[in-house]
Amino acid sequence: MAESRTTLPNRLPYLLMGGHICVDAAQAGLAAVLPFLVLDGGLSYAQATLLVLASNIASAVIQPLFGWLGDKKARPWLMALGVVLAGGGIAAIGLLKTYWLIVLAALISGIGNAMLHPEGGRLANLVGGTDKAVSMSVFSVGGQVGFCLGPIITVAAINAFGLAGTLVYLAFCLPYAAVLLAFNRRFLSFGLREQAAEGAQVARDRWGAFSVVMGALSVRSIVFYGVTSFMPLFIIGTFGVEQGFASALITVFSLAGAVATALSGLASHKVSIPALMVGGFCLIGAAMLVFVFCHNLPLCIAMLMLIAVGTNIFNPPAVALSQSYLPAHLGMASGLSFGVAVAVGGVVSPLLGMVGDAVGLTPVLLLLVAFSAVGLASSIVTMRIEKRR
Repeated sequence: MAESRTTLPNRLPYLLMGGHICVDAAQAGLAAVLPFLVLDGGLSYAQATLLVLASNIASAVIQPLFGWLGDKKARPWLMALGVVLAGGGIAAIGLLKTYWLIVLAALISGIGNAMLHPEGGRLANLVGGTDKAVSMSVFSVGGQVGFCLGPIITVAAINAFGLAGTLVYLAFCLPYAAVLLAFNRRFLSFGLREQAAEGAQVARDRWGAFSVVMGALSVRSIVFYGVTSFMPLFIIGTFGVEQGFASALITVFSLAGAVATALSGLASHKVSIPALMVGGFCLIGAAMLVFVFCHNLPLCIAMLMLIAVGTNIFNPPAVALSQSYLPAHLGMASGLSFGVAVAVGGVVSPLLGMVGDAVGLTPVLLLLVAFSAVGLASSIVTMRIEKRR
């Protein structure tokens, strides 16, 4: 038994990461299929964007529900079903001709995404043992890899096979769902061993402390969405570069963020998680100010990479910390952290766009600096909470 406990945390987080790659590739792939649905499928811009909105809302709103169900009774099989629904939903979109059936397929894909995150996050915590932050960083990297791969897979498949190319998602989602299902008993028994060893009632839930960390995670989401939405437009307007070059910088941002996410667990071994949060928000604010006022393209790109590091270096450890405040509701904590906190950025981003339309993009980016200050304040409060813990 001792040997099993030392080897399991080294394997299972990577298995969970694979499921995360599948569902987030499907989510990102949905956005990539929109231009083809408009040009080849005859959808209007409003109809196309409604698909993403429907999928994202379904995913964000339902995630806490699945987390609550996972807290009542462990259901690792939800991850396999989530991978099937996420991949199957986007696969169907390329075949369907009736708009409302396409909307239904997008909703199903979003529900599949919502199924995996709470259970996957809960299990990433359990299988991490004493290295929960490292385990959570491995799981989180899967999401970023999925978001990078989704558009590439979608565009390549549709260019090769037409809209029916979305069926490519079944080619890897179905087999991986089978792999997750094959590990269902192991995941279930591991959770039972953890509960027997630690007990759900050793520590009480601390919703106040959890809310403070959720505030920081929500601010992080606002900054992330704001940068990815408005950074290309700001660079085009400031330096006159081509659209393709500015858009490619999003890939640079994503890659730098993925590296930071991968290293975040190890970073949490060197400094406390609240200190990591404080450092991340300080880095975001400082780099954003330089980005706005430097008027030097290479330096702007360097600052963009630093912002990516700042927004990702503390994210998985902070999720693990939030889970530690809700020991009896790990699934709920995961659903709120991966669902609601992320959705906040998607909700605020259009509001920032309205500000940009009214007064320009520089004030929008300065607002992101102000949001970073709010995140910094939440992080300092978290640090004080941890000192009294």
